[in-house]
Order: sequence, then C-alpha cells, then structure tokens
Amino acid sequence: MHAGTDLGKQVLQAGDGWASSGTGTTGGSAATTEHVVRDAEELRAALAAPAPRIIKVRGVIDLRADCSTYAADGYTLAGYLAAYDPAVWGRDTEVSGPLEDARAASARRQAAAIALNVGSDTTLVGDGRGAGITGANVRVHGVQNVIIRNLTFRDTRDCFPQWDPTDGSEGNWNSDYDAVSLQRATNVWVDHNTFTDQPHPDSESPTYFGRPYQQHDGSLDMTSGTDLVTASYNLFEDHGKTMLIGSSNTSTTDPGKLRVSIHHNVFRNVEERLPRVRFGQVHVYNNLYEPGPSFVYAWGVGVKSALYVENNYVKLSGGGAVEDLIYNWGGTAITEVGTVVDGRPTDVLDAFNAANPTAQLAGDAGWTPTLNKGLEKAVRVKDLKAGAMQRERYHVAKGTDFDTVQTAIDAAPPGTTITIGKGVYREVIRVPRTKPDLLLKGSTGTARDVVIDYDNANGTKKPDGTTYGTTGSATATIEADGFTARDLTFSNSFDRAAHPEITSTQAVAVKATGDRQYYDRVRFIGHQDTLYADTRAAGTRARQYYRGGEIVGDVDFIFGRATAVFDQMTIRALDRGSDPNGYITAASTRRDNPHGFLIMNSTIVSDAPAGTYYLGRPWHPGGDPDAIASVVIRDTKLPAAVKTAPWTDMSGFSWRDARFAEHRNSGPGATAGADRPQLTSEHASQHTRRAYLGDWNPA
Repeated sequence: MHAGTDLGKQVLQAGDGWASSGTGTTGGSAATTEHVVRDAEELRAALAAPAPRIIKVRGVIDLRADCSTYAADGYTLAGYLAAYDPAVWGRDTEVSGPLEDARAASARRQAAAIALNVGSDTTLVGDGRGAGITGANVRVHGVQNVIIRNLTFRDTRDCFPQWDPTDGSEGNWNSDYDAVSLQRATNVWVDHNTFTDQPHPDSESPTYFGRPYQQHDGSLDMTSGTDLVTASYNLFEDHGKTMLIGSSNTSTTDPGKLRVSIHHNVFRNVEERLPRVRFGQVHVYNNLYEPGPSFVYAWGVGVKSALYVENNYVKLSGGGAVEDLIYNWGGTAITEVGTVVDGRPTDVLDAFNAANPTAQLAGDAGWTPTLNKGLEKAVRVKDLKAGAMQRERYHVAKGTDFDTVQTAIDAAPPGTTITIGKGVYREVIRVPRTKPDLLLKGSTGTARDVVIDYDNANGTKKPDGTTYGTTGSATATIEADGFTARDLTFSNSFDRAAHPEITSTQAVAVKATGDRQYYDRVRFIGHQDTLYADTRAAGTRARQYYRGGEIVGDVDFIFGRATAVFDQMTIRALDRGSDPNGYITAASTRRDNPHGFLIMNSTIVSDAPAGTYYLGRPWHPGGDPDAIASVVIRDTKLPAAVKTAPWTDMSGFSWRDARFAEHRNSGPGATAGADRPQLTSEHASQHTRRAYLGDWNPA
C-alpha cells in the first residue's frame, strides 16, 4: 500500500486467500461516485446510500461519549458493584434484578449509538494517512462483498460490562462490541488496518471482585456462518481477546463455513485468540507475533476446527513460552509447519504436546491450502510492517485535522508531532505510556496563546458521586517516555472561592510520570499542587527537564518524587493573604535517589508580603518513611516573600531529616542563617543538570 494510490478502486487479487474464491471480493469498486466523510453523520449517510459505494474516511471519526450519557434507569457503577458484590450476592447464581436491568438498558443505548452497519458491495477505506474510526462497533452482518482498508480502529469500549459470578471458578466481567464484527458475511477483505484499545487498554483497567474489569471484546471477530474472508497486513496491538472465528461449540450455522485466510498481520502486545477457531478451515500464514507480558496463547484449536498454521515468525522476548502458542479448546488436530521462534525453526506442536499430555493434538488438520498468494519463508516476515498508514504530523484547531487535543493524541503513533492552534482547549488530556516520543507544541511560539485548561479539584465530584482525588484532578496526565511539550500553557482553573463546599482543593495542572520528559517554554498555572513531577511507581525513577517556562501556584505547587531540573524558569508564588502564604515545593524523593528537584538559574517572584513563603517542606505520601525529600535551589533570585528560615516540617516529619540546600542564590530573599543549609563548591558540583539527567541531553 502506498500513499497516493486510489484504494477505493482496488479489488482483491486472485489467489489472495479465501476471500478471492467464489465470486471474488471487489467491494464497491464499481461505484461511479465516492463519498468522502469527515464525521459520524456523514459516515452514516454514506453507509445508507445506494450500492455499490466507495466511502473514504478523512481524518478520525470519533463516536465515543462519556459513559454517563448512556446510563439508564438509575444505573451507576458504584450501585452495581454494591448490589452484586460476591459477599452479598454470592457466586453461584447469575446476576439479576433492577441494577442488572438498568445495566442492560444502558448497554442497549450505547449499542445503538456506536453501531455502524456496512452493506453489501461496499469499500470502506481511509483517505490517506492518519484516517480512523474511534469508539465504534463496525458491523458487517448479513451482507457480502465488502472491503475495509487503511483505517485505525481505536477503543471500542463497553461502558457497561456485565458481571457473571458463574463464569469460571472466580467469575468474570464480560463485554460486548467488537471493533469489526463479521456475522453471516461472505467475501470480505480486511486489509492494512490497525486495531488497538488505546488510549484505554484493559491492561490499565481496575479490578473489581478480584477480576479485571474487561471493557473490550474482539478486534476482528467472524461468527454466525461468516465465510470466505481474507485478513491481511493488519496490525493488532494492545488488546486481549483479539480474533474469534466461530460462534459456539454447538453452532448449526458455522459448520461448512468460516473459511478464512489470515496472512502478513502483526500481533503485538496481545493476549489471546490469534485466532481462536471453531469449525472453520483457517489458513494462518506469514504473520509476525510479538506477544506481551500478559500473553495467554496464539492459536486456539476449537471444536471441529481445521487450522493450518504455516511459516509464522514469533518473538517471545516480551513474554510466553513456545508451548503456550497453542491451546486446545476441544479440537483434535492442527497443521503447524515452518514456525520460527526467536530466529530458530521450532516444532511448536511437539512442544505443546510434550507440555500437555492430557490435551494432545494430532498434526494433520486434514486439508492443504491453495489460495496462498504471497506465501514466503518465515524469516522474511521477521521485521514485517503492517497496519494503516499513519501520519507524522497532526494539527489541532477547529477545521483542521482534529478539534481536540485528546483526539489527536489518540490518533497519533509514537514519535508524532502535534501542533496546536491558538486558543483555549477546555479538556482533560492523557498521553499514555504507549505513546512515547510525542511532541505537543503551540503553533504561535508563545505559550500564552495556546492553553489546555480544566477545573477539577481533589474534592470535585464525578458523575458517579465519588471524587477525583489529587491525581485524578490533573488537566494533563503525561505518562509516556520521551515526551516533549513546547510553547504551551497547562492550566487548572479550579476556583476555591466559587466552590466553598469543596475542602480538598488540590488541583493539578500536569501530572508527569514518564522518563525523559522535556517541557520547553511551557507555563503551568494553578494554585495548590500545580505541577506533580512524579514517577510511575515508588520504586521507579523518571527524569524531567523544565526550561524557560513559568510555574504558578501557592501551596506545594511543585511536588512529587521525580528527578526534575528546573532551568531558567519563572516560579510565581501567589499571595493568599495569610502567613504562611504557601510552600513552593513538596518533594517526595525516594531515599535511594540522590537527585530530586534542582531549581537553577531561575527567578522566584511573588507579591506576597515579606517573610510569608516557605521554599519547601518534605512530603511523605501516606507516611512513607522512605520518602526523603531532596530539593536544591541554586543560582536563583529569591524574592523578599521567602522566609529567613525557608524550610518547614510536614505531617510530623522534620525538614531537618530531608535533603534541602541552597547555593549562590541572590535577591532580597537570599539571606544567610543557621536554618539555611548551603552547599559547598564541592557538593555543588554534584547538583548540576548533567548530574541529574545523566546520559540524557534534552537540548
């Protein structure tokens, strides 16, 4: 696939898998006009137009909405959890009653909102790079001759998973909605698409009743008598139950159908069903498998299945063992030939049978594929590239690629530059750790022109009645390594005076947890807890560099356990009209980390009265004795607002046990005294940008 090629007119070539048999698969190529669609309304209208139809998706169409908009009959997750807690309901009976009825009604509302029904003789393609559909359930049901290509399908998320305490020994959460669902469909070609659960993968979901809260079903499922399908050059990543072929063990519609070819796909950081097959003759060849740490199995051999697995390449460095590649779901045989695992030809079936003496499989599935165009040796697909064409640059502003910053982040592959137009963007954003090396930059070169703002506080109530907490209050949560922001403002505009009913007023503008994060000419605006410079977990480290920007706040407004350098920054300490007026830092550096916060070559400014501000206090989250704050302020101008004894205790922990120091500061607030530890020149040499950032040079 090449940019500039008219995908709408292309048809499946002869011999390219099962979808080339019968009448072949031509989609809507015979159409004399095409529909170019940019939003859900236009897409639905195009899908309803007379066939044959060519539909080109331009940009990303996002069907998602806040889950609360679908809730019906008083459904809340908190209420559902309380009603069906195994301690109350037990584990022997399926759930029923008003809350389950409300959940089902809510699910029906979501299903109606996210369904996209594709008719016969349709080609649905992405128009150039970066096209996709987010949050949708694309249904190819009861139709024939369909082509789907060059689209990124993201986050088809079930807002209302059902708890089934009888599913397995411990119960399970079950979700609906496949990204693409094939039922009673014939002659379908699914090619060069990307399927991902990002930005909300189930791996990051909470656990309820001791079981993962699963919100995603299949990526590409083929059931209910579907037949003659080719899935080629797709990328499946960050997903659990990926590809199911066959409805149930007792299906009366699947026998004799479910003839599917799966070739030249990449399965990356996925768990299972790659694919799982019942009944069908399924040829799985020349795919690249890169399973992640939660890998379960690849090839599921189900009832009366005839899996022919040929010349696939597997990389197991991320997780799993050779014998785990096969799972017996009640089948009798699988043909497995030509597999290469980590560079070595491997008899996977032999390894499976040796490890599973009570679930043996024979080595002949009873047929030999002939529609195998492009079949090659496994080593040729070691570095296979697959998936939809992606862009390297995106633009955010009304009338451009994206209207919101988050939709651009969701669409962007790692390493993308996202340019944000002038304006105020009222939204909460998250850059997940699976999006490394993103660059977010303002279009004008002036941070004040481009503002990302929201106003949640710790005590602000969510729709379900719970509160956000400090972490959840963040306007921006930046988890990815290698992230850069430039010429932007991140703001939390929570107004204490307007909300006297909220007493927990921590309101974070940015929570940063990734390593090698660079904030260049960026402003952070807030009051309490403005900038949360942290790490992913207590035992991890993260280096962050803040240069040439501004941080505004009053209480603990630079806090966390990151190794963070603040260079040439303006730090503005607000006047609350009290004494103390506030605390600039509240570090929680781990005991074994010699480098916490380094403020250097900067200017601290304040309109607060003289002697009313502390430089910092030691934060011990949850009373953690191993959080020993480390803050060094050097070569920085201090205002008169800074107290002559500028460090103070916090929550019963003495500042004297922390690692606080100054060096060569200036200004009216830089006085000398017994309670102002100073670094010697020798010690100062250990507190430089290079010492803190190590082998990373953000410049």
